[in-house]
Amino acid sequence: MNVQPMRIAISGLHRGENPQPGAGIVRSLRRRFPDAFIVGLVYDAMESGIYVEGGPDVVYAMPYPTAGADVYLQRLDEILARTPFDFFLPTLDAEIELLAYLESGFASRGLTTCLPEVESLHRRSKNHLSALAEECDVEVPETEAIYDLSGARRAIGRLGYPCMVKGQYYDARRVVNDIELASAVNKLLGEWGAPAILQRCINGPEFNAMGIGDGEGGIIGLCCIRKTILSDKGKGCGAITIRDEKLERLCQRLISALQWRGPFEIEVMMDEEIGDYSLIEINPRFPAWVDFPSQFGVNFPAALFEMMSGGKTPATLPVCQPGHFYVRHQIEVLGHVDQLAELATSVDFSALPVHPV
Repeated sequence: MNVQPMRIAISGLHRGENPQPGAGIVRSLRRRFPDAFIVGLVYDAMESGIYVEGGPDVVYAMPYPTAGADVYLQRLDEILARTPFDFFLPTLDAEIELLAYLESGFASRGLTTCLPEVESLHRRSKNHLSALAEECDVEVPETEAIYDLSGARRAIGRLGYPCMVKGQYYDARRVVNDIELASAVNKLLGEWGAPAILQRCINGPEFNAMGIGDGEGGIIGLCCIRKTILSDKGKGCGAITIRDEKLERLCQRLISALQWRGPFEIEVMMDEEIGDYSLIEINPRFPAWVDFPSQFGVNFPAALFEMMSGGKTPATLPVCQPGHFYVRHQIEVLGHVDQLAELATSVDFSALPVHPV
């Protein structure tokens, strides 16, 4: 009997200085399912994962989530009419905020997704994180949501410098004076809308945990890392796997309280002042380093696909043993100006060769 390969759409293909998760997910899926047909959904012709060898089989442009549900679904219908697929895995925070409301719309189109419940998504948002942390007996830095510069100035009077200013979806800036505060607040409110978040700075090492929630409070696999190399924007350019029961229990309490469904990333720091982990963020998707554990046999995207497809999903993935490390490595990928022009001016990104002549 012939078994049809999976047909899955994945977003977030940029692999540059601030990489997105989609390209790593594509690599992980191809490790387990080399015949998979992968549709890339992108927002920019310069998403470098469009051009890499082994990348998506076909690529389409999508409207930004700010265009709204109707515009987004209309574009999705146009793509499905040309290139049908059965599974959809959005990977960007701003998308998921919109798409969590559209699960019934996806189901009516025959699309399988694995998105968190809207309530769970809101409870882990940056401006509600303190309440969730208190419920789960988890430390969290003093945090305040602000809606304008005057509110930020009032909040900084309570929090003090240095302080982190965070966008609603992305980006974070460390500020140490009023000038830097004004610049960061105006930029992040302008780019991501209100509220922005002010958070007291913590001194100590950073840790991340990646996993999959089963929607009933359980976790299917967990990989914990300590960041060892940071970019000037605070992004992890290198990390090493660890085993820490205290961190694992913290993750379990949070995911159980949220009844989380689908991928997640929990970011914490070891607060040297109190000698305990402090919760920084919970992201509703896989991190950019998602393909790292796949390279030593713990394939999170493959397990998620098995969960989405209704196949037999293990109660847990293999344990990520401590001592594996990664270092982010940048390469140049090849394109041609004619290809870029077509991508940049067309509402429909055609399937193009990875290495055009």
